[in-house]
Amino acid sequence: MMKFKNLLLFAFVLAGLLMNGQIRANVSGKSYDLESVNLTVDGFIITVDSHGEIKDFHAPDLNGDIAYYDDPYFDPYKYGKVKRIGDVKIDYWDDVNKNSAKYGKLKNIGDITIEYWDDSFFNKEKFGKVKKIGSCTVDYWPDDVIDNSRMGKLKSIGDISIDYGIKDIIDQSKYQKIIKFGPVALDYWNDKFIDKDKYGQLKSINGNSNMISVLIL
Repeated sequence: MMKFKNLLLFAFVLAGLLMNGQIRANVSGKSYDLESVNLTVDGFIITVDSHGEIKDFHAPDLNGDIAYYDDPYFDPYKYGKVKRIGDVKIDYWDDVNKNSAKYGKLKNIGDITIEYWDDSFFNKEKFGKVKKIGSCTVDYWPDDVIDNSRMGKLKSIGDISIDYGIKDIIDQSKYQKIIKFGPVALDYWNDKFIDKDKYGQLKSINGNSNMISVLIL
């Protein structure tokens, strides 16, 4: 709870995080796996990590006093969490079942409503993960009998499709690495002989724009 509150405060101060783009993928410079995505919804920049959790949010012009939920008895699922930043109200999901997919998780950021996947039987790899942020839908890779290396990873955000390298007997250079983020394509060195020291490292990235981009951390 305190960790999440601190993340919100950190994000509140850190205006301008998104830099040049409406949606940006943050990719590890070591594993080349997707770490998080920054997307803009109704003026707010919201960060969703690779596990489908909202880690922080902010707006460039978000200013004002910060209030917290302070009733541990009436609102135990909200207690200690941010209630308001300036004129923007923050709310959280309540549920009879405390083990539900959304109990205590972000429900509203101002006028933005956040929904979560709640079918643990047919969608176990999605359970409890963000399903919708405002009008932006979020989906995840399902179970795959042949190769489950993508299972549970982000598959799409809005109309941005996301893909990763899967098992390949001949070429393992892309395995478990992000290879597509919407129009952005990433390729990796796959020569084990002449350029063997580069094998598996990022070779090229193409398709970045002001609207959609991939950042290697």
